[in-house]
Amino acid sequence: MLIVAVLNNRQVSSTIVLADFQQQALTEHNLKRALHCTDSMALDSTINTIAQNYSDYLAAQNSGLVHSGAAGLGENLWYMSSSVAITFINGKK
Repeated sequence: MLIVAVLNNRQVSSTIVLADFQQQALTEHNLKRALHCTDSMALDSTINTIAQNYSDYLAAQNSGLVHSGAAGLGENLWYMSSSVAITFINGKK
């Protein structure tokens, strides 16, 4: 699973610990998988690096979310928008 989070040109006032966000998102994803009797997934540092690189690319392009088309990788793309400053973000919502 490829977890991609993009904050397009937005300042987040609280510090985001990427490892915490990844674990939160994985936990939530696995809760949904359990509802469908599917096996849990685990984080993978190589795939996390690929995801972060693609996230950085998407943010630099500022053109919205587009699946990468990378062979063999499933992707969950997530977007958050607000008219006010985003002060908190986690992988649970």
